[in-house]
Parts: sequence; structure tokens; C-alpha cells
Amino acid sequence: MRQIVEPRPTVVHTPAPLPAAPITAERYISESWLQREEEQLFATSWLVACLEQDVAEPGEYQVFNIGRESILVSRTDEGQVAAFYNACQHRGARVMVNDGGWVGQFTCPYHGWTYDHAGKLVHVPDEERFTGGIDKTAHSLKPVRTGTAFGLVWVCMSDEAPSLEAFLGPLLDIIAPYAVQDMTLIGDQTVSLDCNWKAVFDNFGELYHVDHIHPQHELMFNCPAATVHLFDRGHTGVVIDGHTVNPRLPIPDEPNPYLKAQIEKFGGDPAEFSGRVLDIRSSMQTLRRENGARRGWDYSAFSDERLSDIEQYNFFPNVMLTVQPDDALLARARPHPTDPNKCFWDKLTFHRFPDARVAETAGVAFEPHDPVGEPPTHRPQRDVFTQEDIIAGRKTMTITIDQDIHLIRDVQAGMHSKGFTAQKLCEDEVRIQHYHDWLDHVLGVR
Repeated sequence: MRQIVEPRPTVVHTPAPLPAAPITAERYISESWLQREEEQLFATSWLVACLEQDVAEPGEYQVFNIGRESILVSRTDEGQVAAFYNACQHRGARVMVNDGGWVGQFTCPYHGWTYDHAGKLVHVPDEERFTGGIDKTAHSLKPVRTGTAFGLVWVCMSDEAPSLEAFLGPLLDIIAPYAVQDMTLIGDQTVSLDCNWKAVFDNFGELYHVDHIHPQHELMFNCPAATVHLFDRGHTGVVIDGHTVNPRLPIPDEPNPYLKAQIEKFGGDPAEFSGRVLDIRSSMQTLRRENGARRGWDYSAFSDERLSDIEQYNFFPNVMLTVQPDDALLARARPHPTDPNKCFWDKLTFHRFPDARVAETAGVAFEPHDPVGEPPTHRPQRDVFTQEDIIAGRKTMTITIDQDIHLIRDVQAGMHSKGFTAQKLCEDEVRIQHYHDWLDHVLGVR
């Protein structure tokens, strides 16, 4: 076995509007911080509410709960995505109490006030009993701004915030080739965690912990040589060399089982890489491009590096998207309505199943026996559970996320210690600093 030490991560840096400052424990444990975030962060930011496919037809709806706020996302009869505060204009009751579904009209379960798919009030029981009648336009559901990108519906509760396009900036073009909107949803999970929402989001903003709690990553990634991106408006990203091994450790003479499986999947011979494991990454780029069409995939939109590597982008303030040519993972941190020491972590898993038409267009015969799986016939139901279910082994969100969840409650507990005041970050954690500098800017705390 050989050992090679790679250089430190490369950082592509767009400066934050504020200079770096200590990240104190207060923002993770204080109720006043949680209230400030509700009023000044979530109320002014573009937020991922749901998938476009979940409101594809008029009458389909999804309820997005963020802190104490609830937003109803719908598709109007004219085919437009629309969103409203999920509060009846009679006495404030939640109009829709289920996560989603289809209804002919939105009817408040308390007194029966009824709204159409565009949020317009269309029926008030015993309307004549209201002195002077009811101005149905004035008492329609209050609208929320909407936008769509990457197959996701985004909402913004502020009229002063920039457009979604301006908010996402260069990330629109960077992520577009992955066509996440064309992937198939294969998993929908929500876990309740005993930590602040930022604690779990921070965890996915650095690679410093990977060597310590994710030993399986040394079999497939070169995290030490990652390229970090710090974008405007608090977004960050990281690009990691894939189909390789961690060069800080001894380089094996033979491909490990994970690398063998990937080589074979795209028609290669693992034996050819005996003594040259570090060549697998570039060879996988060639194998994937040459043999992708035969297996029903079109890789024409991807650079060679994107056929082997993995990219992760964190959207300010609370969403992470990890993308590869045939897979994507979207995760979203949501604060608990009242307790800064609790949160919800949502995970949506996507896969691009092969399309025989792609192979036919390329003039290559599609092989139905290739081990690529079949797409599900129905949308997966949301699975809701607790961190204790993961710790006990009753549930899993992938081995990597499970390992993070085992540890994250102890991070939150340590924030309460009199012996801890502020974080001390290393160069591998610049994404966290960039994010919190933007958070301070948005909240106006300095």
C-alpha cells in the first residue's frame, strides 16, 4: 500500500457582507434567538416548501410548516402554483390540517368557510347572519409569493425580498445540468432531533468531521482535496472527488468492494486496476460516458468531472442539495415552533432511472437485464420518526446521516455548558463561518 497526502481544500470565495465573528452558543440555545429567526430570517427568505410534482394538478395541495407558521401550497384551476397562509379568515383556524392530498375546495373544519384553489373565499355558511354581509375578496386567504426551481416549489413571506432567480444567482446554472426535476422520488423521511436546526445544518457544511465519524467515506471519496464555494446571499457548496479513496490513508493495491461494483456497473474490469486504484476516477468518467447510453442514461450535459464526483450545495437558510448524475438528496432543517433545542430534519431521496428511449436515440440496444432497478409506481409516503428510532436501529436515513444523528444531540448538549462560549473553526469549516456571517447580516445582530 502507498500513501499520498493531498493538499488542503481549495476555496472559491465570495466575501460575506460582514467580517468573520465568533459563533456563540447563544444562537443555538436561546429562545429569543429562535423568535428573532422566525421574524427576521424565515419570514424574509426563500424557502423550499414542497415538490412541484406534489401539486401537479388543480386541487392537489401540500402544507408546509416552518416554526409556528403554516403555508398552504396549491395548483389553481388555471394551472398556476399558488401559496397562502394556512389560516382561515374567519377566526384563524388552520384550513388544512393534513400534510397534503387533493380536494375540490379548501374548507375550514371549524365553521365551514370555503375557499377555491386560488384561495378565493367562495362560501360562508349562514352568510346572512353576518351584519352587512361578507366581502369575500377581502376575506380570501392571504397569498404568499411562490417560485419554482429544480422541481421544487419555493415560497417567500416577504414582498421586499429579491426574486427567486436573484436569490439563487449562479446556483441556477450550476445545478441545472443535473435536472433534478426529472428524477424520481424514492424516499421521503422526517426525523425529530434533540438539537437546534442550525446544529444539524452546520454538520452538513463541513468535511472536518468526516475522517472521524464516517470511515466508509475513505472507500469512495477524496474529501481532503475538496473544492469549497462560498456564494453570495449565504449559499455555499463543495465538490468532492469521487470513485477514489482518501489519500491521507494508505492507498490499497486492489479496488475495494464499492469501487469494484461501480466499475462493473459500467462495463469495466476491476482487475485492470490492480496497483492503480487512483486511476479509477478518470477511468470511471470514460466508462460512464461510453456505456451510459447502453444502460439508458444520457450524460451529454455533464463534464467528465461531474461523471465521477459528488457536489453538495447549501441554500441559505436551511436546505441542502447533494447531486450526482443519477442521484440527488435534498435535506431541510426546520425549527421547532417553541424549543430552540429541538428541530425537524426532512430528507427527500431521488434517483434517475434509465430510459430505453435514450439508448434507442443513441443507436445502442438497451439491455433490460442491467441491474438498474425499476421506478416505483406510487409516490413514497412520508415516514416520520424520532432520533431514538435511528439510534435503536429501527430506522435509517443512510449510514452517513445515521452516524451524524447519533452525535448531534451531544453537540447541542455541549452548547449549554458553562465551559463553552464560542466555536473555534478550522480552514475546513469556512462554509460554516460564511453561513453564520450572512445569518448575522440578515438578522442585524452586528
